[in-house]
Amino acid sequence: MKIIILFTLLSISNAFSQKKITITSTLKLPITDALLIVNNSPKYITDSLGSVTIKEVDLNASILIRHVKYKLKTFDNITNQDTLFLEEKLEELKDIEIIASSKSKNKTESLFPKISSRNILPENLGKSSSIGSNIEIALYFPNEKKQSNIIQKLKIYTNDYKVLENLETKKTNKRRNAKFSPIQVNFYTVDSIYEVPYEKIFQENFIVSCQIDDDYAILELSEEEEFEFPTNGIFITIKNLSEEEYKTLGFDYPPGITTIGVSKDNKIIPYFRYLHEDETALWKKYDYMIKRQNTYKVGIEFKN
Repeated sequence: MKIIILFTLLSISNAFSQKKITITSTLKLPITDALLIVNNSPKYITDSLGSVTIKEVDLNASILIRHVKYKLKTFDNITNQDTLFLEEKLEELKDIEIIASSKSKNKTESLFPKISSRNILPENLGKSSSIGSNIEIALYFPNEKKQSNIIQKLKIYTNDYKVLENLETKKTNKRRNAKFSPIQVNFYTVDSIYEVPYEKIFQENFIVSCQIDDDYAILELSEEEEFEFPTNGIFITIKNLSEEEYKTLGFDYPPGITTIGVSKDNKIIPYFRYLHEDETALWKKYDYMIKRQNTYKVGIEFKN
Protein backbone atom coordinates (compact mmCIF):
# COMPACT_ATOMS: atom_id res chain seq x y z
CA MET A 1 0.00 0.00 0.00
CA LYS A 2 2.87 2.39 0.87
CA ILE A 3 4.55 1.55 -2.43
CA ILE A 4 1.38 2.39 -4.39
CA ILE A 5 0.97 5.72 -2.56
CA LEU A 6 4.63 6.58 -3.09
CA PHE A 7 4.41 5.76 -6.83
CA THR A 8 1.28 7.93 -7.13
CA LEU A 9 2.97 10.87 -5.41
CA LEU A 10 6.05 10.54 -7.64
CA SER A 11 3.85 10.47 -10.75
CA ILE A 12 1.98 13.60 -9.66
CA SER A 13 5.28 15.35 -8.84
CA ASN A 14 6.73 14.46 -12.24
CA ALA A 15 3.60 15.66 -14.05
CA PHE A 16 3.89 19.10 -12.44
CA SER A 17 7.63 19.34 -13.18
CA GLN A 18 6.93 19.87 -16.88
CA LYS A 19 4.24 21.41 -19.05
CA LYS A 20 2.90 20.75 -22.55
CA ILE A 21 2.73 23.82 -24.77
CA THR A 22 1.32 24.16 -28.28
CA ILE A 23 2.82 26.52 -30.85
CA THR A 24 0.36 27.73 -33.49
CA SER A 25 -0.07 30.42 -36.10
CA THR A 26 -2.44 33.33 -35.55
CA LEU A 27 -4.91 31.27 -37.61
CA LYS A 28 -4.55 28.53 -34.98
CA LEU A 29 -2.69 26.13 -37.29
CA PRO A 30 -0.10 23.97 -35.47
CA ILE A 31 3.53 24.81 -36.30
CA THR A 32 5.79 21.79 -36.82
CA ASP A 33 9.56 21.91 -36.21
CA ALA A 34 9.57 25.26 -34.43
CA LEU A 35 12.83 25.65 -32.53
CA LEU A 36 12.68 26.92 -28.93
CA ILE A 37 15.86 28.60 -27.73
CA VAL A 38 16.01 29.01 -23.95
CA ASN A 39 18.50 31.56 -22.62
CA ASN A 40 20.40 31.42 -25.95
CA SER A 41 20.57 27.62 -25.90
CA PRO A 42 18.47 25.40 -28.25
CA LYS A 43 16.45 23.07 -26.04
CA TYR A 44 13.13 22.05 -27.62
CA ILE A 45 11.52 21.45 -31.00
CA THR A 46 7.80 21.04 -31.71
CA ASP A 47 6.30 17.79 -32.99
CA SER A 48 3.91 17.23 -35.93
CA LEU A 49 1.03 18.63 -33.85
CA GLY A 50 2.94 21.76 -32.88
CA SER A 51 3.29 20.50 -29.30
CA VAL A 52 6.33 20.48 -27.05
CA THR A 53 6.86 19.48 -23.40
CA ILE A 54 8.85 22.07 -21.45
CA LYS A 55 10.57 21.52 -18.12
CA GLU A 56 9.30 23.59 -15.23
CA VAL A 57 12.68 25.26 -14.74
CA ASP A 58 12.41 26.77 -18.25
CA LEU A 59 8.86 28.12 -17.99
CA ASN A 60 10.03 31.42 -16.42
CA ALA A 61 13.03 31.78 -18.71
CA SER A 62 13.36 33.86 -21.85
CA ILE A 63 12.30 31.64 -24.79
CA LEU A 64 12.96 32.65 -28.38
CA ILE A 65 10.92 30.73 -30.96
CA ARG A 66 12.32 30.46 -34.50
CA HIS A 67 10.74 29.03 -37.64
CA VAL A 68 11.60 29.81 -41.25
CA LYS A 69 7.99 30.72 -42.15
CA TYR A 70 7.15 32.79 -39.07
CA LYS A 71 8.42 35.96 -37.43
CA LEU A 72 10.79 35.60 -34.50
CA LYS A 73 9.12 36.02 -31.15
CA THR A 74 10.41 35.99 -27.57
CA PHE A 75 8.32 34.92 -24.57
CA ASP A 76 9.57 35.79 -21.08
CA ASN A 77 7.14 33.86 -18.90
CA ILE A 78 4.83 31.09 -20.13
CA THR A 79 3.93 29.54 -16.79
CA ASN A 80 0.23 30.36 -17.24
CA GLN A 81 0.03 29.81 -21.00
CA ASP A 82 -0.92 26.67 -22.89
CA THR A 83 -0.71 28.04 -26.43
CA LEU A 84 1.82 30.40 -27.99
CA PHE A 85 1.08 32.21 -31.23
CA LEU A 86 3.52 33.15 -34.00
CA GLU A 87 2.82 35.65 -36.75
CA GLU A 88 3.33 34.38 -40.28
CA LYS A 89 5.85 36.20 -42.48
CA LEU A 90 4.29 38.12 -45.32
CA GLU A 91 4.89 36.39 -48.64
CA GLU A 92 6.42 38.75 -51.17
CA LEU A 93 6.02 38.56 -54.93
CA LYS A 94 9.25 36.94 -56.03
CA ASP A 95 10.57 36.92 -59.61
CA ILE A 96 7.84 39.33 -60.79
CA GLU A 97 7.86 43.11 -60.55
CA ILE A 98 4.79 45.07 -61.58
CA ILE A 99 5.38 48.60 -62.88
CA ALA A 100 2.21 50.53 -63.86
CA SER A 101 0.35 48.13 -66.17
CA SER A 102 3.39 46.27 -67.48
CA LYS A 103 4.98 43.12 -66.06
CA SER A 104 8.65 42.20 -66.15
CA LYS A 105 10.64 39.42 -64.60
CA ASN A 106 12.90 40.45 -61.76
CA LYS A 107 15.27 37.67 -60.76
CA THR A 108 16.53 37.58 -57.20
CA GLU A 109 20.24 38.37 -57.21
CA SER A 110 22.33 35.79 -55.39
CA LEU A 111 25.94 34.77 -54.90
CA PHE A 112 26.79 31.06 -54.96
CA PRO A 113 29.96 29.15 -55.86
CA LYS A 114 29.76 28.19 -59.52
CA ILE A 115 29.59 24.44 -60.12
CA SER A 116 32.17 23.24 -62.66
CA SER A 117 32.50 20.10 -64.77
CA ARG A 118 34.52 18.61 -61.87
CA ASN A 119 31.22 18.06 -60.10
CA ILE A 120 30.62 14.92 -62.21
CA LEU A 121 33.95 13.30 -61.21
CA PRO A 122 33.77 10.22 -58.90
CA GLU A 123 35.22 12.04 -55.87
CA ASN A 124 32.43 14.60 -56.07
CA LEU A 125 29.57 12.14 -56.36
CA GLY A 126 27.53 11.04 -53.35
CA LYS A 127 26.76 13.00 -50.22
CA SER A 128 29.10 15.02 -48.04
CA SER A 129 29.53 14.11 -44.38
CA SER A 130 29.14 16.43 -41.39
CA ILE A 131 31.86 18.98 -40.70
CA GLY A 132 32.96 17.41 -37.40
CA SER A 133 32.26 18.41 -33.81
CA ASN A 134 35.68 20.04 -33.33
CA ILE A 135 35.66 22.21 -36.46
CA GLU A 136 34.05 25.47 -37.51
CA ILE A 137 34.11 26.29 -41.21
CA ALA A 138 33.99 29.66 -42.92
CA LEU A 139 33.33 30.62 -46.54
CA TYR A 140 34.71 33.86 -47.95
CA PHE A 141 32.37 35.70 -50.35
CA PRO A 142 34.11 38.53 -52.22
CA ASN A 143 32.23 41.64 -53.30
CA GLU A 144 33.83 41.78 -56.73
CA LYS A 145 31.31 44.23 -58.15
CA LYS A 146 31.70 46.53 -55.12
CA GLN A 147 27.93 46.91 -55.04
CA SER A 148 26.07 47.99 -51.93
CA ASN A 149 23.52 45.17 -52.02
CA ILE A 150 21.56 44.31 -48.89
CA ILE A 151 22.08 40.77 -47.57
CA GLN A 152 18.69 39.23 -46.87
CA LYS A 153 18.96 35.43 -46.96
CA LEU A 154 21.49 32.67 -46.47
CA LYS A 155 21.10 29.15 -47.88
CA ILE A 156 23.11 26.12 -46.71
CA TYR A 157 22.51 22.88 -48.61
CA THR A 158 22.45 19.84 -46.33
CA ASN A 159 22.19 16.08 -46.86
CA ASP A 160 22.09 12.62 -45.32
CA TYR A 161 25.38 10.72 -45.52
CA LYS A 162 27.07 7.38 -44.92
CA VAL A 163 29.70 6.57 -42.29
CA LEU A 164 32.25 3.75 -42.64
CA GLU A 165 31.83 1.49 -39.59
CA ASN A 166 34.23 -1.35 -40.41
CA LEU A 167 37.45 -0.93 -42.40
CA GLU A 168 37.80 -4.64 -43.11
CA THR A 169 34.26 -5.33 -44.33
CA LYS A 170 33.79 -1.75 -45.57
CA LYS A 171 30.37 -1.78 -43.95
CA THR A 172 28.66 1.61 -43.94
CA ASN A 173 25.79 3.04 -41.94
CA LYS A 174 23.58 5.74 -43.43
CA ARG A 175 22.72 8.71 -41.25
CA ARG A 176 19.09 8.92 -42.34
CA ASN A 177 17.26 12.23 -41.86
CA ALA A 178 20.50 13.88 -40.75
CA LYS A 179 19.87 16.63 -43.33
CA PHE A 180 17.08 17.99 -41.09
CA SER A 181 19.34 18.48 -38.06
CA PRO A 182 20.05 22.10 -37.06
CA ILE A 183 23.37 23.95 -37.42
CA GLN A 184 24.76 27.27 -36.18
CA VAL A 185 25.59 30.06 -38.62
CA ASN A 186 26.90 33.61 -38.43
CA PHE A 187 28.55 36.35 -40.50
CA TYR A 188 32.06 37.73 -39.94
CA THR A 189 33.82 40.80 -41.26
CA VAL A 190 37.10 40.37 -43.15
CA ASP A 191 40.49 41.11 -41.61
CA SER A 192 41.98 43.55 -44.13
CA ILE A 193 45.54 42.41 -43.41
CA TYR A 194 45.32 38.62 -43.07
CA GLU A 195 42.10 38.13 -45.07
CA VAL A 196 40.55 35.80 -42.48
CA PRO A 197 37.35 36.12 -40.38
CA TYR A 198 37.72 39.08 -38.03
CA GLU A 199 34.62 40.09 -36.02
CA LYS A 200 31.14 38.61 -35.68
CA ILE A 201 28.35 40.60 -37.29
CA PHE A 202 25.83 39.17 -34.80
CA GLN A 203 26.68 38.51 -31.16
CA GLU A 204 24.69 35.26 -31.03
CA ASN A 205 24.78 32.55 -33.70
CA PHE A 206 21.62 31.77 -35.66
CA ILE A 207 20.29 28.21 -35.52
CA VAL A 208 18.76 26.96 -38.76
CA SER A 209 17.64 23.63 -40.17
CA CYS A 210 16.41 22.15 -43.43
CA GLN A 211 12.64 21.77 -43.59
CA ILE A 212 10.68 18.84 -45.04
CA ASP A 213 10.67 18.84 -48.89
CA ASP A 214 13.65 21.23 -49.02
CA ASP A 215 17.33 20.57 -49.74
CA TYR A 216 18.72 23.47 -47.76
CA ALA A 217 18.53 25.27 -44.44
CA ILE A 218 17.59 28.91 -44.87
CA LEU A 219 18.25 31.96 -42.72
CA GLU A 220 16.03 34.92 -43.56
CA LEU A 221 17.16 38.07 -41.81
CA SER A 222 14.55 40.41 -40.41
CA GLU A 223 14.49 44.06 -41.57
CA GLU A 224 16.37 45.01 -38.39
CA GLU A 225 19.03 42.35 -39.07
CA GLU A 226 19.60 42.99 -42.79
CA PHE A 227 22.91 44.70 -43.59
CA GLU A 228 24.91 45.98 -46.54
CA PHE A 229 27.34 43.66 -48.35
CA PRO A 230 30.79 45.02 -47.29
CA THR A 231 33.04 46.17 -50.14
CA ASN A 232 35.83 43.84 -48.98
CA GLY A 233 33.49 40.83 -48.77
CA ILE A 234 32.02 38.76 -45.97
CA PHE A 235 32.62 35.43 -44.24
CA ILE A 236 29.83 32.97 -43.47
CA THR A 237 30.59 30.55 -40.64
CA ILE A 238 28.99 27.17 -39.95
CA LYS A 239 29.37 24.77 -37.04
CA ASN A 240 27.42 21.96 -35.39
CA LEU A 241 25.54 22.12 -32.14
CA SER A 242 27.00 20.16 -29.23
CA GLU A 243 26.16 16.46 -28.82
CA GLU A 244 24.12 17.34 -25.73
CA GLU A 245 22.11 19.95 -27.65
CA TYR A 246 21.37 17.50 -30.49
CA LYS A 247 20.28 14.90 -27.95
CA THR A 248 18.04 17.41 -26.17
CA LEU A 249 16.36 18.37 -29.44
CA GLY A 250 15.86 14.73 -30.44
CA PHE A 251 18.42 14.53 -33.26
CA ASP A 252 20.91 11.67 -33.53
CA TYR A 253 23.48 13.24 -35.85
CA PRO A 254 24.53 16.60 -37.30
CA PRO A 255 23.70 17.23 -40.96
CA GLY A 256 26.04 16.71 -43.87
CA ILE A 257 26.99 20.00 -45.54
CA THR A 258 26.83 19.52 -49.30
CA THR A 259 30.08 20.05 -51.24
CA ILE A 260 30.46 20.72 -54.96
CA GLY A 261 33.23 20.67 -57.55
CA VAL A 262 34.44 24.11 -58.67
CA SER A 263 37.02 25.52 -61.09
CA LYS A 264 40.53 26.66 -60.15
CA ASP A 265 39.30 30.24 -60.49
CA ASN A 266 36.68 29.79 -57.75
CA LYS A 267 36.70 32.89 -55.51
CA ILE A 268 34.44 31.55 -52.73
CA ILE A 269 37.18 30.06 -50.56
CA PRO A 270 36.68 27.67 -47.59
CA TYR A 271 38.50 28.22 -44.27
CA PHE A 272 38.40 26.33 -40.96
CA ARG A 273 39.54 26.44 -37.34
CA TYR A 274 39.62 24.02 -34.40
CA LEU A 275 37.01 24.72 -31.74
CA HIS A 276 39.03 23.27 -28.83
CA GLU A 277 41.28 26.31 -29.18
CA ASP A 278 38.27 28.58 -28.30
CA GLU A 279 37.39 31.88 -30.02
CA THR A 280 41.07 32.87 -30.33
CA ALA A 281 41.83 29.91 -32.61
CA LEU A 282 43.55 30.82 -35.86
CA TRP A 283 41.64 30.52 -39.10
CA LYS A 284 43.35 28.65 -41.93
CA LYS A 285 42.58 28.10 -45.58
CA TYR A 286 41.00 24.67 -46.10
CA ASP A 287 43.83 23.53 -48.40
CA TYR A 288 42.58 19.94 -48.68
CA MET A 289 39.30 21.12 -50.20
CA ILE A 290 40.95 23.82 -52.31
CA LYS A 291 43.41 21.34 -53.87
CA ARG A 292 40.53 18.99 -54.68
CA GLN A 293 38.68 21.97 -56.17
CA ASN A 294 35.78 21.59 -53.76
CA THR A 295 33.78 24.03 -51.71
CA TYR A 296 30.51 24.04 -49.78
CA LYS A 297 27.17 24.66 -51.49
CA VAL A 298 26.29 27.78 -49.55
CA GLY A 299 24.98 31.05 -50.95
CA ILE A 300 23.75 34.55 -50.22
CA GLU A 301 20.58 36.13 -51.57
CA PHE A 302 20.24 39.89 -51.79
CA LYS A 303 17.22 42.11 -51.31
CA ASN A 304 15.54 43.23 -54.54
